[in-house]
Amino acid sequence: MSAELRIDVSAIGANFHRLRSLVGSDTEIAAVVKSDAYGLGIDLIVPTLVAAGCKSIFVANLREAVHVRRTLANLPHIYILSGAQESELETCLSLRLTPVCHSLADALVASRQLPELVINVDTGFSRFGLTFTEARALVHSSQRPPDLVISHLACADARNDPTNRLQRDRFVAMCQVLDPRRRSLAASAAVWLDQSFHFDLVRAGSALFGLNNARVEPNPLLPVVQLFARLADVRTVQRGEAVGYAASFRAAHSMRIGIVALGYAVGLPWSAGNAIAAAIGSYMVPVVGRVAMEYVAIDLSDVPLALCRPGRAVEFLGPRLSVEAMARAAGTIPQELLVRLGSSCPRHYALLCQEPSIGVGA
Repeated sequence: MSAELRIDVSAIGANFHRLRSLVGSDTEIAAVVKSDAYGLGIDLIVPTLVAAGCKSIFVANLREAVHVRRTLANLPHIYILSGAQESELETCLSLRLTPVCHSLADALVASRQLPELVINVDTGFSRFGLTFTEARALVHSSQRPPDLVISHLACADARNDPTNRLQRDRFVAMCQVLDPRRRSLAASAAVWLDQSFHFDLVRAGSALFGLNNARVEPNPLLPVVQLFARLADVRTVQRGEAVGYAASFRAAHSMRIGIVALGYAVGLPWSAGNAIAAAIGSYMVPVVGRVAMEYVAIDLSDVPLALCRPGRAVEFLGPRLSVEAMARAAGTIPQELLVRLGSSCPRHYALLCQEPSIGVGA
């Protein structure tokens, strides 16, 4: 195998328990596993979360919801973030799936046909959700209060941004009108805002997978993924010679480089060229040159020759190399990087710290 994304499922369960301890016993932690659990594989991750005590799951669409329900018949709550068309409500009813209603029209239909009514309200994110006026109209038109009202913070990763309190105050005002049984405003980063943001349910997504969006130091979450690839070739490059496409890197002196079987075909960002680091043994090494479709080059000049043999495992993500650091260097966000790698790179699931299944060389 040329590359491998190792996923520590026990760390996901530990992160769930960590988040639950932070919000207290009166607030439920629901798991957001949209886009195939951020690319990491919904089939194994959802059962892991359920085993850890998770009772509510949010998925991206009806297809994911049906898949989860067929796997976990007794899971109490499966919510569909994208909502559902009226023609899909029969499926939702038969499989006990609950779409999130983003419009007054959808909410009125769901209030008549579904046992659980979940409403999204727009408090300042400006992406779907009932306005204050529509919330009032729903109260006058519907015979039942919502079971759950949700909204989404735009700036939860910036603790002191005044937008957070503005949205919280708007959310409180809309809930006073709608009088729901439960309320949910916070997602992952908002766990580290004060408890006035937590309400009855927190929708945790990226934090379950170790992403520290709130930039809390030290990171209280366990890393979940490691990325390894195989050293395919080792060669000497003379001073002034180019490495890779567009000659974006030229050797300042004679140097030893390694060609690693990892490229943008399996999710490594093209923009990571000349920007990120990797590790071989205990040595940190820079990526040199552009990321190609199947390969990337690393500088092995300071690495003992005994470690520079084809077949050796090179680490690109792990305890020393965080998803956040790679994303920052590549000019993207950790969530995109995780989905990109998880959707493209061969995945290997493990418990606790295990060696990668690709060869580590001699």
